[in-house]
Parts: sequence; C-alpha cells; structure tokens
Amino acid sequence: MLNTDKILQTIRAEVEERQAYLEGDLTLSGLAARCDTNRTYVSEILKAQFGGFFAYINQCRLAHAAAYQAKHPGAPIHEVAHAAGFRSRQSYYNALHRHPSSAPEVG
Repeated sequence: MLNTDKILQTIRAEVEERQAYLEGDLTLSGLAARCDTNRTYVSEILKAQFGGFFAYINQCRLAHAAAYQAKHPGAPIHEVAHAAGFRSRQSYYNALHRHPSSAPEVG
C-alpha cells in the first residue's frame, strides 16, 4: 500500500530543506527520481496538497524571493528572480500573478 504521508515528507525534505526549488530546471520527473518514487504518485500528492507541482515549486520560490529581497532591499528584480530559482523575470512575474498572496514587496 502506498504511504502518502511518507512520500509527502520525502518530497518536502527534498524541495524545502534541500532547496531543490532553487534549481531552474527542476522537473516533476526529476523530483520523483530524487524521492525514489513514481512520477504519478508525486504528481497526485502535490496536486492534492498544493494544487500541483508548479504551484508548489513557485510558492517556495516566491517565499525565497521575499526573504532574499528583505536581505537585499536594493536588489534589482531580475536578481531576486534568479536567486529564487526562476529562469526569467517573466516567469517570476507569472508566478506572482498566479499566487498574489505569496508576493514579496517589489521595490
């Protein structure tokens, strides 16, 4: 039987504790491989818990961006976006649009 809680714990350890979300090329398949489980299980768990893979990763990245910006208040937005794992400033803005409650203050 599938142990959803254990898989979720493994996912969170990899993504949050080891900060896998900072990798701009992180994929669902790559995350599943790191967690030594099936891609479908990871997808289903993330959808149920966080609304999906991209929603979860982007929420982690937005939180990191907010923390980075607090430590570096004069940093340009492209630097904040890159430091948080976004591949571009536009992907950062797209994530802000989808998750406005996670938005850091933009200087």
